[in-house]
This record gives sequence, structure tokens and C-alpha cells, in this order.
Amino acid sequence: MTGGWLSDRRGSVAVFTALGFTVLLGAAALGIDIGAMVVARRKAQGAVDIAATLAAANPALADVLARRSLSDNGYGANATITVQAGTYAGDSKVPVDQRFVVGASPASAVRVAMQTATPTFFAPAIGLGREAAIGVKGIAASAQFASFTIGSGLASLDAGIANAILGAMLGKPISLSVMDYNALASTRIDAFRVLDALAPTLNLQAGNYTDIVAANATVGQIAAALQVASNGVVDGSGAASALAQITSALRGGGTPVHVGQVIDLGDAAALTPGAGTKGPMISAMDALSDAISLGNGQRQVSVDLGPAIPGLLRTQITLGIGEQKQSSGYVQPGSANSTVMTAQTRLLIESTIALPLGLGSVTLPVYLQIAMSRASLRSMSCPWSSQGRRQVVLDAQPGVADLAIADIPKALIDPATQPPDLSQPATLLRVAPALIVTGRSRATLASPYMQSVTFSDDDITRHTVRTVSSSGLAQSSVASLVQSLTLSVNGLGLLAPGLVTATLGTALGVAAPSIDAVLDNTLRTIGIRVGTADLSVDGTRCDQAVLVQ
Repeated sequence: MTGGWLSDRRGSVAVFTALGFTVLLGAAALGIDIGAMVVARRKAQGAVDIAATLAAANPALADVLARRSLSDNGYGANATITVQAGTYAGDSKVPVDQRFVVGASPASAVRVAMQTATPTFFAPAIGLGREAAIGVKGIAASAQFASFTIGSGLASLDAGIANAILGAMLGKPISLSVMDYNALASTRIDAFRVLDALAPTLNLQAGNYTDIVAANATVGQIAAALQVASNGVVDGSGAASALAQITSALRGGGTPVHVGQVIDLGDAAALTPGAGTKGPMISAMDALSDAISLGNGQRQVSVDLGPAIPGLLRTQITLGIGEQKQSSGYVQPGSANSTVMTAQTRLLIESTIALPLGLGSVTLPVYLQIAMSRASLRSMSCPWSSQGRRQVVLDAQPGVADLAIADIPKALIDPATQPPDLSQPATLLRVAPALIVTGRSRATLASPYMQSVTFSDDDITRHTVRTVSSSGLAQSSVASLVQSLTLSVNGLGLLAPGLVTATLGTALGVAAPSIDAVLDNTLRTIGIRVGTADLSVDGTRCDQAVLVQ
């Protein structure tokens, strides 16, 4: 009887059908719970992202702002919330889990983490918990940045001297006109549009600008990118034409330089800005000059101007330039990137000047060494409610400048070498063996403290240039040296020493303005002036904050 029952297969389909429906119903029930969990997690993630974004706009109040935001969105006592301020580095070379640094200063990013739970509906029926744990986090970074430049201004630049200096650095002849240089100096272009034009020439398929500034490009490639960007600017045709001449001379070649040293993203690199983002406005001339200067790997150039300078028989220039960072990119107050500086520079100008009374000619060596001028972003105000109330404050200090008439070995013009001894008198005149005249003079310009300069919204919009100056310079640089020149006359010449010194003093005084012009134009070509620092704010980013992770 039992065996017959066990072998009876009638009704088995109904049994398996019932079991199948039970499994399906259970799966459907779990599916509803899982779907509810996904929705709850998405809602929690959105709330955390909003909280992190609000907190990152003001990291000093991050904890209060984040908790208030989460409470407004329904996450209060039922959630465990952790708010941490720090910094964020959006560098692709840094592992994702190491990009946010808790407690680093100055705080520019906030991480908000939340642990909460959502109820389940059917899970308890199969022995699972009545709640499902949810853990979410979001990281946002402040996006309030300013970009600024320290330089010289390029008004009234002498084209002949600038062509000679830049041509010597490039190793190619340059024939730009005064109008060309004025156009380059007055044209401001979006730095990111330059990077847009540069990327294809470097065969980069970059989704953000961080990868482009990390690459190397030749001076010719950078000049070509500047040309493309200038064509897209109103009244930029003059600069584009001048850059076309440089591009034609280099044909895309030249020394490779690090793109980030010409166009710096600053702190905005942490946001990995994507294509099309508006960048800081930069001077076409500054960018070109920086690229050419960086491309001059020798650090030292010599230029013979011959008799080109009125009032001088011959002029020779030896120039040594150190490394520099003149434009900040987008930076935040107090960050490691918020200080820019001009190059440490050494310059020797040797001028040959005709003398009356049959004394022949005198050679006057004028030496200048300038320490780095500095500028830092002190503070910025970027009210979201009123963009017209923008304000940027910079602290600036012109570099200490030593001017001298002295015996200077040319090997010491390189800023990487030890400074020369400025107390050694220079031989100005030698009528061997009867007459030898030596002389020395020295002047120092220094600004002992930082000076604060405030830029209003109107200043930023108009790209107003403000200048801070050192004390100690009277009249012109060379004229001041000549007036304090100590002369020594040696030999058995037929002329009285007093007559010789008076004659030399008069001749040198007449030539001083011409030598001053050479000195000033040489320094302006590389973005420097004696005893002053010209400051401008290139732009601001007044976004509230952006989600970075």
C-alpha cells in the first residue's frame, strides 16, 4: 500500500507549481525591498552631496552647514553624520582614496559621510532584518578662486631692443614692430582656449586641462596656440599677426618647455576643469615672453646692439634670468600656489661713449641684480548674491635691486652662480700707459615690507594695473649711479686729473638717459621693472562649490 502511494505521481505538478509560486513571490518581495533600498540610498546620496557642497562653500562652518542641510532633508537623529574639512587634490596620479586630506590647511574641501537605515517590508518574513543599513559619502571643494599676475607692463617697449633680446633667446631673428608689441601687450586671451588649441598638436585626447599642463610643448607649438586663441578675441588680430611671425620663424619647433610653467591651473587643478570651462585671462605678450624665456635653457644671453642706441657708440647686453612664476592661475588665499614672483635677474650693460678733447672713448659697465618680486593673494570676497561686490586683495613686495658701476666678470651673470663683488672698481678709460681711469658706484632699492593692494569689481573687469614701488630711487637709475660715481685717475697724462674727471662726468651724464632706456626696455621684455611691481587680477571664479567625489 505504501509503495503504491510513493509511486503515485498524480498531483506532482500542482506541488511543484505551488513551490515555484512561493519562490517567485519571495523573490518579488525581496525585489521590492531591494528597489526601496536603492531609492533610499539614492535619496541619501543626494542629500549628502548637497550638504557637502553647501559646507565646502564655507569650510569654517562646515559642520553646522552640513548638519543643517541634512536635517532639512529629513536626516537628523536617525542618522550618524561625520563632517570633515580638509583639502582635495584632483591629480590623476594620486589614488582616489588619497586625494582628500583631512585637517590640511587652508581648508578648501569638505567630506560628509552618513550612516542611516531604511525599513524593509518583506525581508523579515524570510528571517532577514527589519532595516537595511545605508552608508553614503560625498566630497565637495570650494570653487572660489582668483587669478593674478605680477609683471612690468609693456607700454612704449623699444622694438629693436625687444627683438634683439627675444631673438637671442630663440636663436632666431625676430622683426616685430612697436605696433606688434603693443598689440601683444594689450591682447588678453582665455588661458584655457590656449590649452584647447595646444592639445591637438600634442596628440592629447584630454578630457580635462590637468593632463595638458602636465605635458611638454615646444615654444613654436605654444606660440601657434596663442595665435589661435588670439584670433578668437575681439581686436585680437594684431596680436595674432605678430604671433604668426613668431610661429613662421619657429615652424612649430624650438625648445620643449613644461606647459604648466607658462599656463598654470593653480588650485583649480584640483577640480580637473573640463573642456569649455572659462579660464583666467592672460596677456599674450606675457605668455609668449615666459615661453621664450623658459625655452632659453642657457639662462644667459648676450646681445650686441652695435651703434643702434642714439648717443652711444656701441652697446652690449649680457642678461641672466632665473626661474619665475608670474601668473598664478586660479588660486585660493593662503594656498601653496597663491604666491607668484618675477625672475631673479642679473643684467650687465656695457656702453661705449665718445669723449671730447681727444680722449677717445670710455666704456661704462652698468650692472643690475634684482631679487624676486613677490605677490600673494591675501583675500577675496565673492558674494553669490551680488557679483558686483567682488573684491581681491593682494600683498606685494618689489624685489631688492642693486645697481652698480663695477668690474663684473661675465661668468657671474648667471643667477645660479654666486653674486659678484660690487666693490671692485671698473676700468672706464685706458690710454696706455699714460692714463687709466677707474670708477665705482652703487645704489640699492628696497621695500622692507609687503604692501596691500585692493582690486574692486570694476578694477577686475577693466584689468586695471596697480603698482607698488620701492624707496630709494631718485631720478633715473643710471643717472643716480653716475652722480655718485667715484673716479680715480692714474698715470702721467698731460691733462689735469680734475679736467679728466669733469670731462668724463659730463659725457657720462649725457649718455645716462640712453643707457637707462636700454636697461628699462631689456627688463620690460622679460616682465620686470627696477624697484616696482605691476599687479593685475586676471579673473575670478565665484562658484559656490563643486562636487568632486
